Amino acid sequence: MKTIRLDGTAYQVPERWEECTPEQLQSLLPLRLIDVETLGAGTRAQLKWQAILTILAAPLSVTTGIDVEDRLRLVRLTNWIWKQTKIEKKPFASFTFEGVTYLLPEPHFANTSAIEIAMANIQYMAFSRKENPSTKAIYQIIATLCRPERKDLATFKASADWNGDHREEYNTVIAQERAKLFEKGNLSTGVVMCLLHYFEWMNSGFLKQYQDVYSADDDDTPPIYKNGEGLVTMLMEVAKTGTFGDFDKVCRQNGHTVWIFLRDSNLKVRRANEAAASAE
Repeated sequence: MKTIRLDGTAYQVPERWEECTPEQLQSLLPLRLIDVETLGAGTRAQLKWQAILTILAAPLSVTTGIDVEDRLRLVRLTNWIWKQTKIEKKPFASFTFEGVTYLLPEPHFANTSAIEIAMANIQYMAFSRKENPSTKAIYQIIATLCRPERKDLATFKASADWNGDHREEYNTVIAQERAKLFEKGNLSTGVVMCLLHYFEWMNSGFLKQYQDVYSADDDDTPPIYKNGEGLVTMLMEVAKTGTFGDFDKVCRQNGHTVWIFLRDSNLKVRRANEAAASAE
């Protein structure tokens, strides 16, 4: 964070996304959609000046009095916005859309169920695929992970099932309906980008943490399901073991709990295969 003084008042200018307030994130992230290198010098300078004004939120009487040289120094402080960096923090606790407040999951999927992680990854594959990417899928990711507070929260907290998650329980049909509302209602670009960055940060860390779940031998093997449905069938296989109960109970389990089980099972199978190979 850099401190500058204008007209005797100190202002804080963030130097990376993690230092931005939720309001600044929502205002500044959409600027990433503009390729500043394709703009003329004057237009580029004007865009960066608007970014500085958004960051400072200083009175007009102060900003209009800044001379040209100081303006040039200030706009240089926005260069980091257009670098290929991602948000690596929870951008905000919740957002409100059409009168309903939606809670975000906790960082690192701490309170996220196995089925949420599976569905969000399937949706992300549709969103990020090279051929015919589905832009609608981003709204499905948001609807999957961000949900209103449970109406029975007080009772849930007092029950043996309390898992620390304030969000209402995930429901595929309701999530699909909400995704349509987000899309048709034009959920703000700033909110959408914040949530996409947040998911990508969490998901990348999660997949690295459990990379042993996926055998190295599978790298050159075409997937059985091209659209990621294998993530759901994987949960079905876990249900067959009876460790956590039926499929519905597996889906409701914390994602880390299920993936730890999968990692343990995969490592044991790999070790057994290695022992059998060495005995031949």
